[in-house]
Amino acid sequence: MSDKTRKADFKEFFRFTKDGKMKSGTVAYSICLAALYLIVYGAAYYFLIDILAPLTNSWPIWASDLAGAIVPALLGALVLLIPVFLLYDRKWALYGYIWLGAFALMFLLAMVVMLKSEPDALNIFLRLFLIMVPAPLLIGGGTTFLMVKKTK
Repeated sequence: MSDKTRKADFKEFFRFTKDGKMKSGTVAYSICLAALYLIVYGAAYYFLIDILAPLTNSWPIWASDLAGAIVPALLGALVLLIPVFLLYDRKWALYGYIWLGAFALMFLLAMVVMLKSEPDALNIFLRLFLIMVPAPLLIGGGTTFLMVKKTK
């Protein structure tokens, strides 16, 4: 696929028909998938953190944080692989992870701006952000990327 064709495909995501409908449903589907990812990963962290905390409280802090990041991300990614197999176009799932990453980046920037005058609160936020955000994006997005590449 040439670079010019790729640019034309990307522009098609945002074009509308004469009726005011989007030509491509990719944007709508991928944003909805990003919302689904947010809900599933949020639920995984919500329910598993209380289970993992007593199991890892004797571990070093870095190991406990790593387990608290990876275990819910793995479980969430496993649950979210089910809809990937059911999708008409698996690229939508990958685009959903891209949207999720964009939302996370916007949230990070907003919180850094809001908490810049409170360094202790900013440090707590950054620690929680590093525990809860990169692992789902890397594990879930990575496996989805590999699935999309495999099906081409």
